[in-house]
Amino acid sequence: MSNPQTAHPLPTEHFLLQPRQDYFVGAQEGLVDTSTLAAHDFDVDTRTGFMPPDPPLSRLPEQWELWETTLEAAMQAKLQLATKQGLTTEEKEISALWRDRVKQVSLMDYFDAYCAHTHTYR
Repeated sequence: MSNPQTAHPLPTEHFLLQPRQDYFVGAQEGLVDTSTLAAHDFDVDTRTGFMPPDPPLSRLPEQWELWETTLEAAMQAKLQLATKQGLTTEEKEISALWRDRVKQVSLMDYFDAYCAHTHTYR
């Protein structure tokens, strides 16, 4: 049986042991602001964390309308995963028809789709 290693304490002057800035009070003299430490490196917004800074689009622009209506059709039909146990024959047929329609929809140019970062969240 091995002994668990004990953590070495950080030096008292280490910046992670310093009091944190109060977001609502603002910058305080003598305190190190660690709120943005590495946030940019990990695409983390300092206000919203891992959530995008702006709410996602509720609907994509007109050039994606065919995909939006295809998605709406799936939601209205309450489609289930084809691998789900207990689907009726009718549910499987409706799902297969919808998948066939999706296969016929033309793919868009990936560059156009990804040039607007907010569209990729939808």
